Amino acid sequence: MRQVTVLLDLRGVLGGVVGTLLGDAYGAAVREVPPGVPLDEVVAGAGVLITDLGGDSDPAVLTRLLRRHPGLRVLVVEDDGRTGSLWELRPHRIALGELSPQQLIEAVGLTR
Repeated sequence: MRQVTVLLDLRGVLGGVVGTLLGDAYGAAVREVPPGVPLDEVVAGAGVLITDLGGDSDPAVLTRLLRRHPGLRVLVVEDDGRTGSLWELRPHRIALGELSPQQLIEAVGLTR
Protein backbone atom coordinates (compact mmCIF):
# COMPACT_ATOMS: atom_id res chain seq x y z
CA MET A 1 0.00 0.00 0.00
CA ARG A 2 1.42 3.40 -0.99
CA GLN A 3 1.65 6.16 1.57
CA VAL A 4 -0.56 9.20 0.99
CA THR A 5 0.42 12.64 2.21
CA VAL A 6 -2.58 14.37 3.76
CA LEU A 7 -2.58 18.10 4.42
CA LEU A 8 -5.00 19.05 7.22
CA ASP A 9 -6.64 22.47 7.27
CA LEU A 10 -8.97 21.64 10.17
CA ARG A 11 -8.75 23.15 13.63
CA GLY A 12 -9.80 21.86 17.00
CA VAL A 13 -11.06 18.44 17.97
CA LEU A 14 -12.18 17.51 14.46
CA GLY A 15 -8.69 18.13 13.07
CA GLY A 16 -7.18 16.00 15.82
CA VAL A 17 -9.60 13.14 15.25
CA VAL A 18 -9.12 13.14 11.47
CA GLY A 19 -5.34 13.41 11.76
CA THR A 20 -5.14 10.56 14.27
CA LEU A 21 -7.46 8.33 12.26
CA LEU A 22 -5.57 8.78 8.99
CA GLY A 23 -2.08 8.84 10.47
CA ASP A 24 -2.19 6.18 13.15
CA ALA A 25 -4.80 3.81 11.79
CA TYR A 26 -4.02 4.05 8.07
CA GLY A 27 -0.39 5.14 7.92
CA ALA A 28 -0.91 8.41 6.04
CA ALA A 29 1.75 11.10 6.37
CA VAL A 30 -0.31 13.88 7.96
CA ARG A 31 0.81 17.52 7.94
CA GLU A 32 -1.13 20.46 9.34
CA VAL A 33 -1.52 23.80 7.59
CA PRO A 34 0.07 26.37 9.91
CA PRO A 35 -2.40 29.10 10.96
CA GLY A 36 -2.27 32.12 8.67
CA VAL A 37 -0.22 30.43 5.94
CA PRO A 38 -1.88 30.50 2.49
CA LEU A 39 -2.67 27.05 1.09
CA ASP A 40 -0.71 27.94 -2.08
CA GLU A 41 2.46 27.91 -0.01
CA VAL A 42 2.03 24.50 1.63
CA VAL A 43 0.04 22.25 -0.70
CA ALA A 44 3.00 21.07 -2.84
CA GLY A 45 3.63 17.37 -2.34
CA ALA A 46 0.28 16.61 -0.73
CA GLY A 47 -2.02 14.03 -2.27
CA VAL A 48 -5.09 15.13 -0.34
CA LEU A 49 -6.10 18.40 1.31
CA ILE A 50 -8.78 18.14 4.00
CA THR A 51 -10.36 21.50 4.86
CA ASP A 52 -13.49 23.00 6.38
CA LEU A 53 -13.35 26.08 4.10
CA GLY A 54 -12.30 28.25 7.02
CA GLY A 55 -9.88 31.13 6.65
CA ASP A 56 -8.46 31.41 3.16
CA SER A 57 -9.88 28.07 1.93
CA ASP A 58 -12.78 29.43 -0.14
CA PRO A 59 -13.98 27.78 -3.38
CA ALA A 60 -11.96 30.18 -5.57
CA VAL A 61 -8.78 29.16 -3.72
CA LEU A 62 -9.68 25.47 -4.13
CA THR A 63 -10.31 25.89 -7.85
CA ARG A 64 -6.95 27.63 -8.27
CA LEU A 65 -5.19 24.91 -6.25
CA LEU A 66 -6.70 22.16 -8.39
CA ARG A 67 -5.61 23.90 -11.57
CA ARG A 68 -2.05 24.31 -10.27
CA HIS A 69 -1.92 20.82 -8.73
CA PRO A 70 -4.16 18.61 -10.91
CA GLY A 71 -3.34 15.44 -8.96
CA LEU A 72 -4.51 16.96 -5.67
CA ARG A 73 -7.81 15.83 -4.17
CA VAL A 74 -9.61 18.19 -1.81
CA LEU A 75 -12.04 16.88 0.79
CA VAL A 76 -14.22 19.69 2.14
CA VAL A 77 -15.67 18.85 5.55
CA GLU A 78 -18.93 20.64 6.29
CA ASP A 79 -21.52 20.82 9.04
CA ASP A 80 -19.00 20.13 11.85
CA GLY A 81 -17.82 16.91 10.20
CA ARG A 82 -21.23 15.44 9.45
CA THR A 83 -21.09 15.96 5.66
CA GLY A 84 -18.42 16.53 3.04
CA SER A 85 -17.58 16.95 -0.62
CA LEU A 86 -14.64 15.65 -2.64
CA TRP A 87 -13.19 18.03 -5.23
CA GLU A 88 -10.84 16.75 -7.92
CA LEU A 89 -9.70 17.73 -11.37
CA ARG A 90 -9.71 14.80 -13.73
CA PRO A 91 -9.89 14.09 -17.43
CA HIS A 92 -13.34 13.35 -18.75
CA ARG A 93 -13.84 11.91 -22.25
CA ILE A 94 -17.06 11.98 -24.23
CA ALA A 95 -17.03 9.96 -27.47
CA LEU A 96 -18.55 12.06 -30.25
CA GLY A 97 -18.24 9.64 -33.14
CA GLU A 98 -18.20 11.05 -36.66
CA LEU A 99 -18.21 14.84 -36.52
CA SER A 100 -20.64 16.95 -38.50
CA PRO A 101 -20.33 20.73 -38.56
CA GLN A 102 -23.27 20.98 -36.11
CA GLN A 103 -21.71 18.44 -33.70
CA LEU A 104 -18.44 20.37 -33.82
CA ILE A 105 -20.23 23.61 -32.95
CA GLU A 106 -22.10 21.93 -30.08
CA ALA A 107 -18.97 20.22 -28.74
CA VAL A 108 -17.11 23.52 -28.61
CA GLY A 109 -20.06 25.05 -26.78
CA LEU A 110 -21.07 27.59 -29.41
CA THR A 111 -24.76 26.64 -29.56
CA ARG A 112 -27.30 29.41 -29.20
